[in-house]
Amino acid sequence: MKISHELPLSLMHNAYEWNDYDYCLPHLIDKYDQYKLFFQKSRLDKRFVIMDNGLFEGVTHTTEDLIEKINLVRPSIFIVPDEWNDANATLRNAKSWMINYKQGLPEGVELMAVCQGKDLLELMTTYQTLLDLGYNNIAFNHSSCAYQEMYPTFAGTEPLKASMYGRMEFIRRLVEKDIIRKTVYHHLLGCSLPQEFMAYKDWSFIKSVDTSNPILVGAEG
Repeated sequence: MKISHELPLSLMHNAYEWNDYDYCLPHLIDKYDQYKLFFQKSRLDKRFVIMDNGLFEGVTHTTEDLIEKINLVRPSIFIVPDEWNDANATLRNAKSWMINYKQGLPEGVELMAVCQGKDLLELMTTYQTLLDLGYNNIAFNHSSCAYQEMYPTFAGTEPLKASMYGRMEFIRRLVEKDIIRKTVYHHLLGCSLPQEFMAYKDWSFIKSVDTSNPILVGAEG
């Protein structure tokens, strides 16, 4: 897997050495000139770039703002807007971007959609529907209420473990039922516990992951 660690501005000059690719949060482009210039240079240097839509950070972008950022950075992949645990809203957005906006994006920019749902069945149905919509890039989110329900022993006391085991089980079920499409580019959104990496060593269809774990652990001493 390609790994990108979230870096503070003071360490972004190490990104090319420490990260296999660059992960862009669009709201920070407006906030910090240094951040904007980094990603413009990253693409000029032909780095692989994934641009998020801001859901996890609690930022709501207009479609016009996101398209402006896409044209500025020209990421390799843009993650279309999704909604926490809401399969229907996520699929509506995914369909809208595929039909209404994909053709107008800069050449080389591909779309990625996120699996969302309230339970395992919804997650699996969302995955299959995204394939039917023509998505060749799919992300597995790291914090679904479905994961907490699958591992209630951890959910109350160690929610990060519940999320980790839940996502692992979700992907395992996709493999077990032969639903997974191995030619699709799969991304793990926000890996909170690095132990999770070990679960995917034999699953080459998972191509990349983003994580803030080293920075958070360092900040906590």
